[in-house]
Amino acid sequence: MIRFEKSDLEKASSVLFSESVQVRFQDVDAAGVVFFARFLDYVHQAYEALLEKVGVDLPGVLRSREWAAPLRHVEADYRSPAFFGDLLSVELVAAEIQETEISLGWRLNCNSGARPRAVAVVQSVHTFIAPETRQRSPVPAAIRDGLAALQAAV
Repeated sequence: MIRFEKSDLEKASSVLFSESVQVRFQDVDAAGVVFFARFLDYVHQAYEALLEKVGVDLPGVLRSREWAAPLRHVEADYRSPAFFGDLLSVELVAAEIQETEISLGWRLNCNSGARPRAVAVVQSVHTFIAPETRQRSPVPAAIRDGLAALQAAV
């Protein structure tokens, strides 16, 4: 499992992929701040969009049970609060591909207000398995090739 330095994720100059997310009313707690677990929702939404971008039909994969990619590890560090109505960019800024897993480093920026600011950094590790046996399996070619192409483009 690859772990990224949190400061590297926050200060990364290259963005491999980005997805915009608007903070909704139901995302905030009684203090008006985004509830901490929502950041993981935002990252997962971006992950799904990333898979679509690299040509993975996730609904089709789930129906066919071709492969699964459960989370093996996830961690988040919060830098600044986000509020109802804020526009966030969920940016993939680091990716490491191994034989049976991928490690992804994400930065969430708030683009509302006077100047953009990092609100969180998140790391996720997905381990690929064969659903029938629950044994590790190679990272699918579409994901491996798609991430490699995104890395080569920056």
